Amino acid sequence: MIDPALILKDYDESTYLELNPDVSAAVENQSFASGLEHCLLYGIYEDRPGLPRSMREHMQSRAHDSISPPDYLRSRVHGDESLQDFENAGKLLSYHIFSFFCSHAEKARDNHVFDFGCGCGRVVRYLSKLFAGNHFYASDIDHEAIAWCRENLSDICEFTANDALPPLPFESKSFDFIYSISVFTHLPEEMQIHWLDELRRVTKRNGYLLLTTHGQQLAPEEVQQGLNEHGFHYAVAGGTDGLPDFYQTSFHTEEYIRRTWGRYLEIVDIVNKGIMNHQDLVICRNSL
Repeated sequence: MIDPALILKDYDESTYLELNPDVSAAVENQSFASGLEHCLLYGIYEDRPGLPRSMREHMQSRAHDSISPPDYLRSRVHGDESLQDFENAGKLLSYHIFSFFCSHAEKARDNHVFDFGCGCGRVVRYLSKLFAGNHFYASDIDHEAIAWCRENLSDICEFTANDALPPLPFESKSFDFIYSISVFTHLPEEMQIHWLDELRRVTKRNGYLLLTTHGQQLAPEEVQQGLNEHGFHYAVAGGTDGLPDFYQTSFHTEEYIRRTWGRYLEIVDIVNKGIMNHQDLVICRNSL
């Protein structure tokens, strides 16, 4: 395991909280999980006291801070056109992913990290700062989003468009880590199975995957019976402008994930509302 201090160098939690009493109070009332979470989301941009020089040098590159995807691309990913909400979600998601990587990575640098369903770069633009010295790859079915990323973010990540079904254009066992935020929340069951098998293929042995789902607690009452019977429910409604018709809303029970997904990947843990206090976080490992 890698101690986050090895990457964040001389950040000191107690010093940061002491010098920022408002942050200390926010941590106490659980608005933030820690001073480090506040520091990564806001402190580096607010030039807070207690922010070490090494973190400024490591993380505070503003090369992409003034580059924002157009409204319609943000809306496809985030559900609305609010730039601030889009950016804050990207920062918070990247913090959650980074924290997991710090706890499970065998090495701090030269990991190959894959964002499956990257959209217009909401997460990778921030995660690449936190997890510097590693190699980032990303794909999405949205060709317009990938074109924007290639034009504006190509120096931090290699972007590629993927089809509705596998394969991906990568060799087997290419990646140390894969994360996929709010993708399996929208796919029909058979398509999910194909992608689970493909993500397993491109993950290194003992590599980790972080996938998110809509848990049972998020399912509306009218789908609960079908969800209880099968463990999975695919709800078809209006769809999302600019995305394929199959991009709808899916729900999973924990038992279904362990039973069905467990045929392809080792299910290490399922964290209820583990992402943004909303979607469930499914932690998987390729143990083959």
